[in-house]
Amino acid sequence: MRLRRYRHLLIYLIFAYILFFVICFREKLQLTTTRSPSVTTSDTPTSKAQIIRSELIFNASTRYQLDLSNCWTDLDYQQWKDGKYFPASKPKGNIVYMVQTGEKNLRTRCDIMMCTFGVTLHPSRLFFVGETPSDSRLPVYDVVEPNTPRPVDRKGSMQKVAQGLDMIVNKLREGDYNNEIEWIMVMDDDTFISPPNLNLLAAEYDSQRPVMIGQHTCKVGFCGGGGYLISRALFVQLPAFVKKCRPHDELWDSDQFVPDCIRRKVQVELIDRKEFNSQNPEFYSTPLGLQDHPNGFGRAVTFHYMKTPMKYVNLWRLHQAYMRE
Repeated sequence: MRLRRYRHLLIYLIFAYILFFVICFREKLQLTTTRSPSVTTSDTPTSKAQIIRSELIFNASTRYQLDLSNCWTDLDYQQWKDGKYFPASKPKGNIVYMVQTGEKNLRTRCDIMMCTFGVTLHPSRLFFVGETPSDSRLPVYDVVEPNTPRPVDRKGSMQKVAQGLDMIVNKLREGDYNNEIEWIMVMDDDTFISPPNLNLLAAEYDSQRPVMIGQHTCKVGFCGGGGYLISRALFVQLPAFVKKCRPHDELWDSDQFVPDCIRRKVQVELIDRKEFNSQNPEFYSTPLGLQDHPNGFGRAVTFHYMKTPMKYVNLWRLHQAYMRE
């Protein structure tokens, strides 16, 4: 009788232990799923950029990775094009970004751009212009004239901005979202960009005025690499002549001769804003850097010469920690 009682008690204890284990495991599984935005229950493989994106967007320090050699993959690009990374409820924005690049920088600078600010943009708002007709990881277009010697040298690359602007304006005219675009942002592939800060700055101006906005302290055009913003009232006038803009006199950089060419052809106001920076952040802690912005500094929109992938990513992590749209 006593043995039977102990047997029932032993069975009860075993059952209670199993039930306790199941409950704890279930709670642990739910907690893991909640804390890990990149975990998926489908058969689609989780890409490195999904993990890095969750780290960069949500600032999850537990997922910090030092190896950035493959932060953006073919799978990421396909998912980005399909709108998997862009919330359906989020406005697409009224700014198109045009990034000037070259063949040798696709798997370095451009991939880093995509797994930082690029992945936060709607696919219809980002274009890379260079000498590559297509790429499995980037929305890139070949805008170099066919008779240009390949590989394209620096002199040949100077036509990319003018040709790229012509291509993008024509695409906007043909697209369904033409009326949504108020600005075109022109930048290099080693330029750091803060889309939230750019949105704040653009909102201060009427896009129906013909203006170009950037670091206009370099006498003619804009300081190299800091980037500049072109209003709708201006870019709708460009196709008639912009492809013919060429270096002249001592103006050999596209940041200077393209804006100067536009200024010569149509009425436009070039506006200087201290939020655009033609150098990297370290430069502005030096005496020379302090002289670069005689009127002080603003809420940074760009930094140039961000060639090292880790520096670019570290600045983006800092940006994400403090800047929320």
